[in-house]
Amino acid sequence: MAARKEAEKLLEQKSYELYQANQQLNLALKQLQKQTLQDLQKFEFEEHIDSTLIYFGRAFLSRALDSTLLATFIERLIQTPVITSVFLQLSPDQVDGLVENQLGNIELSLIQPYMEVPHWQQDYLCLPLMVERLSAGHMVFEIHSENIEREFMVKQLSLVGELLCSALSRQMIMKRQVESRKRAEESEKATKEFVAMINHELRTPLNGLLGSAELLADTLLDAEQQSYLTNLQHSGDMLRVIINDLLDFSKMNAGMMQLIMTQFRWQDLQNTLYGIFTNKAREGGIGFVIESRGDFPAYWIGDVERINQILVNLVGNAIKFTHTGEVKVLARWINDRLLLRITDTGIGIPFESHATLFDPFTQVDRSSSRQYEGTGLGLAICKNLVELMQGDIDFSSVEGEGTEFFVSIPLEIGSRELKVPMYESRPLRVSPDALRQHSILVVDDIRMNQLVINQMLKKVNLTPDNCENGAQAIEAVENKPYDLIFMDCRMPEMDGFDATERLRKSGFNMPIIALTAATTLEERERCLQCGMNDILTKPYTALDLDAILNKWLS
Repeated sequence: MAARKEAEKLLEQKSYELYQANQQLNLALKQLQKQTLQDLQKFEFEEHIDSTLIYFGRAFLSRALDSTLLATFIERLIQTPVITSVFLQLSPDQVDGLVENQLGNIELSLIQPYMEVPHWQQDYLCLPLMVERLSAGHMVFEIHSENIEREFMVKQLSLVGELLCSALSRQMIMKRQVESRKRAEESEKATKEFVAMINHELRTPLNGLLGSAELLADTLLDAEQQSYLTNLQHSGDMLRVIINDLLDFSKMNAGMMQLIMTQFRWQDLQNTLYGIFTNKAREGGIGFVIESRGDFPAYWIGDVERINQILVNLVGNAIKFTHTGEVKVLARWINDRLLLRITDTGIGIPFESHATLFDPFTQVDRSSSRQYEGTGLGLAICKNLVELMQGDIDFSSVEGEGTEFFVSIPLEIGSRELKVPMYESRPLRVSPDALRQHSILVVDDIRMNQLVINQMLKKVNLTPDNCENGAQAIEAVENKPYDLIFMDCRMPEMDGFDATERLRKSGFNMPIIALTAATTLEERERCLQCGMNDILTKPYTALDLDAILNKWLS
């Protein structure tokens, strides 16, 4: 009996232990099942967030951020049992004009005031959106899940917020770039219009001033009057140089400086320099020599006017700063480059001024009592022009001994068979008898300019008719045949461009010459596109006018 009872007691104990073990096993199994479900839901949630980030990461990079794309983004986020709804509120100050300020369907009254860190309010997770260290709004997620830790969901959904912040930042940068580009384009347009307007407003009265002085020089003057005229011409020439320098510098800063290609010869450059500086050098008591070494092509292709401008500036400076000795220009053609060396025996340039010599508005002598005139723009313009031609410019100088400037300009070789226009040097004065029978119309709203060109034309036995705007010109052509029209471009009521287009449409096919202060390629092309045949640029001289008459009436 005792043994039996002992066996029953042992069996009861073992049964209890087995029950306890079974209970622990069931508990462990339930915990394992719960953990497995939790892990599975976490895995599915993480997979959903990752796929969303990948898909919309590409979408945000490939297209502009808008309300439609953001709505699709929100719809994708709620395609999981964990997230039941999403609300997006953006700050109008940060995203004004980019997207709608609110997207989603969560009742805002359920949400307490936002904080600057992710936080929970019951079943709602609030994520702050920070763009460029400023608050750009909030995302609110309504979440129902007992199997995923909140910390894990904050971590995953914070990635969503970061992606959206990145997209908002990119869109804001793009918007600023567009606005900046638009402002730059508007500024460039305004600058070009201002330069064109100033160009016209300065050159037009200068044309009257210099033209009147030139006409006065052809009259009988006593010694005192001749002295006054000399001063007037000198001041007018100085004013022209200053205006040209300022306008060229303004055009360079505005990106308006362009090259006009023609075919030209070395003799064209040489003749210009001799024509301008022979007498000036003689008056200054110094020598002036132009020398060329080696073989030159018959023709080059380049902007001869700008090359002339560079040479005239450098040679003019050399003569101005040389009181004894000579100024020499040496030209060579090596490896498809025109090499120019301008040497003088003048006062030289102090060493401390070498580093800033090509800076704008820089002069060696800046004192109020300085001896030499000028704006300090000439060398800066030379450097810009040389670089525009893909060339090089440099110098060497010793104070008290002289200066050498070196210019290297690449040029194409031309020929008469090419369609590139030939450079036309100034002709001799036109014969008055050759033009006597021609009828001329001058259209200009400035009486002074009418007077100047009328008197210049009378010197060659031409008596023109005058109009003050394009409408009057059209009426004049209807009543009388004209062999040539000089047409100002900027006039009230109807400008020269519109008048020329209407005259061409009406069948008028005689030469129309633009009277303009325009110096840019676009302005010149506009003259030709509207039907004008040629351009006479203000301020012009009697020789410039004669060149036009010879070309179109001879």
